[in-house]
Amino acid sequence: MCFGEETQIERKTFFAWGAVFLGGVLALSLAWGLAPAAQGADVPLTSASPSPPAVPDASPDFPRLGMWWPDPWEQPLTDIARYDWVILGDWAEEFITPLKQINPDILLLNSTNACELSYNPDPDAEPWENEEVRAVPPEWFLTQVGTVLTSDVDTTTTVFHVAEVTVTDGISVYDLFVVSDTALIDGEIVFVEDVDPVARTLTVQRGYVRPAAAHLSGTRIAALVSFWPRSWVMNLSTMCPTATISSAVGPETWADYNARVAVGLLANPAWDGLLIDRSDPNESWLIGNSTARTIDPDRSNTLITDYAEFDAAWNAGLRHYEEAIRDAVGPDRILFVNWGMPNYDLLNGNNFEGFPGDDGTAYGVPWQQVVFGPTPGGSYFDWIERARRPNLTMIETYEDDGGPDPTGSGEYDNPCDDPDFVPNYRKMRFGLATALLNDGYFSYEINTNGHGSLCLLWFDEYDNAGAGRGYLGQPLGPAVRAIPVLTTPNGVRGGDFETADDLAQWNLWADEAEGYTATLSLDGTTAASGTASARIEALQSRGTDWQVEFSFTPTEVLSGTEYTLSFWAKADRGREVTAFLQQGRPPWEVYLWFGSIPLTTTWQRYEMAGTATGTDLAAFLHFGLGEVTGTVWLDGIQLQVGNRNVWRRDYTGGVVLVNATASPQVVPLGRAFRKISGTQVPTINDGSVVTQVVLPPLDGLILLRESTMRIYLPVVLRE
Repeated sequence: MCFGEETQIERKTFFAWGAVFLGGVLALSLAWGLAPAAQGADVPLTSASPSPPAVPDASPDFPRLGMWWPDPWEQPLTDIARYDWVILGDWAEEFITPLKQINPDILLLNSTNACELSYNPDPDAEPWENEEVRAVPPEWFLTQVGTVLTSDVDTTTTVFHVAEVTVTDGISVYDLFVVSDTALIDGEIVFVEDVDPVARTLTVQRGYVRPAAAHLSGTRIAALVSFWPRSWVMNLSTMCPTATISSAVGPETWADYNARVAVGLLANPAWDGLLIDRSDPNESWLIGNSTARTIDPDRSNTLITDYAEFDAAWNAGLRHYEEAIRDAVGPDRILFVNWGMPNYDLLNGNNFEGFPGDDGTAYGVPWQQVVFGPTPGGSYFDWIERARRPNLTMIETYEDDGGPDPTGSGEYDNPCDDPDFVPNYRKMRFGLATALLNDGYFSYEINTNGHGSLCLLWFDEYDNAGAGRGYLGQPLGPAVRAIPVLTTPNGVRGGDFETADDLAQWNLWADEAEGYTATLSLDGTTAASGTASARIEALQSRGTDWQVEFSFTPTEVLSGTEYTLSFWAKADRGREVTAFLQQGRPPWEVYLWFGSIPLTTTWQRYEMAGTATGTDLAAFLHFGLGEVTGTVWLDGIQLQVGNRNVWRRDYTGGVVLVNATASPQVVPLGRAFRKISGTQVPTINDGSVVTQVVLPPLDGLILLRESTMRIYLPVVLRE
């Protein structure tokens, strides 16, 4: 995902401009590291860069805290040094030594971007601001489906005649260009000011960032792919053509070149490692964004509707890029990614940016799947268990879930500037407590459009209201559910599949008109419970899950009610299925979406919850099995009212509770604990002793054991 601050730092223009793009789920341009990196940009990746001593696999006490891109020119270094690790950038290299003098254990990361280059279109931009984006070969830019000129243009022509302005797959029509697109033509980039579909002309601003040139009739022109404002997506896939940017290196792809730049950023051995932003897989997710209507990976001007091959090539290119960096910097430097592809063997953790959101999800993916899985990109628990050590996997929660400033100007109404600003303490507690369900780190920031530079928020829960960091100590065991199993009735019948009558209550449908076939049988040779299971074999597939559906109806669903789906499943090979509740007639509304569920070749029990978005007395519970051919076994299917996503983890210094449901939950504690005696939210952290608590929806709570309880004295509380 390609997911800034007001520029207060006048004496550091370099940082101020960079802050515009140092953003979130998807941002950081290589441009900000260009000056120092370029010194070694002509050096092939043949050996490791200077490496510091191995970073110890430390086990700091909890809570563990990280921070993205604070502003060391404006914010006290003592505040920045309170965190366990901090992401900076080459522009802030001068602060490495003073920060480590304050906190010798702090880890400091430089930062780069896997697939984006940023630019400054301002005519008054400093030359260095667009140096790299002008220098890279045009072959490396990722473009949308394009067309060709139908007449020659010189360096001043502003009206381009083109062969087509739309493309169709026979069902939908896609615009090749829209106003405010940037488009690549040979080595020039133009800004699209108008599109005339009748005359088939584009009115453009010439020489946008890259210089204008003359072009002959028949020359390809295509809109560039973008997501983060004022940045372009480069072709990280293995479909990227080779081109030469350095005669000393010779032909290479964007991934090869960009890996060399990244390695250059770790030339200073004082850096502990590197953030690799925009390291997310399956880049076809960009389609549907206002500046990415299509993707044309081979620049053939041919519309494709199945991006599976492109996604596979992108993932292979991303893997190659990360391998090249790891091979060059050695085993001890930290490589940390943002919503990254699960290359656990190469990476020291993953950042779950913008999670939990206001609705408790990660951009619509349910909380439980993000935290525990199963999810194809790796859950929070997966990353902590499987990534390299030291493992910096972090949950990064935002006060404001909004995206980047679409103008790219960096203007943002920072709520921290308001003296009456009150953070969303409930959201912070929910994110922090979620992180504490395992051994990861946590950060609470204002927005993706500025990160820590907007302000460094500090909470009573971070240090026991000033008593000191690490007050929770070490975990006493794994997270466990804090409430018992559901006792509500099962909303489906026959899901144990013990008899032919059980199986007959379910239905298998395959869209044979579109080339899908499947069979259903009762299998008495394997079961997760009882003596038999349902066996579904997809014999023919065209790649869409819902075109083979194993279903039960009627299922009653009530809008606003929480439901839990649980079942056993396995497959003849690793694969995914989907599960959802849907209306049985047009408009086929989906009431509950349980997501994509990765299956293994051994029986696993799955339990996932969601809140219904509609009411229907005869809805369909579907398992979508048509994405690939092969065999899936299902057993013990239950659909119940309720949600058990209430969790607890015990520490030597206290206990952490999380309520990820939509309802208040009574949680018995089994013994007495004391609440933090804080000043920020005295209605929550009032220092009282409790043996049970009522947790509001989407909330968390930290309680103290007797050994870490502070002496509770009356305090003057702020309003």
